[in-house]
Amino acid sequence: MASRVTKDQSDSEKCASVFRALSDETRLRILLMLEARPRSVNEIVDFFLLTQPTISRHLFVLKKAGLVNVERQGQKKIYSLNESALRNDAFDYFLQFHCCSSSKRRK
Repeated sequence: MASRVTKDQSDSEKCASVFRALSDETRLRILLMLEARPRSVNEIVDFFLLTQPTISRHLFVLKKAGLVNVERQGQKKIYSLNESALRNDAFDYFLQFHCCSSSKRRK
């Protein structure tokens, strides 16, 4: 029983992390940008009226939530959307609710 509580708590913490990451308009816009293609921090900064450290903090939150992947190319960090995590985390969360699990096959 203790392992069940720990797993439920871990799942809840993961969901909370994802939803906190998704709760900011700038981070949502970054995710939409990354859906088109992977981008460097500088490319993302150029799109916003924000400083590089501010964008880096947003990217850190997204990375910590598992919503973006980071690949180093020389001195650049290239960020890409972690599509499977975004899809699976959101889908799994909403499937916990009976109203969503019974309609999961609707389009």
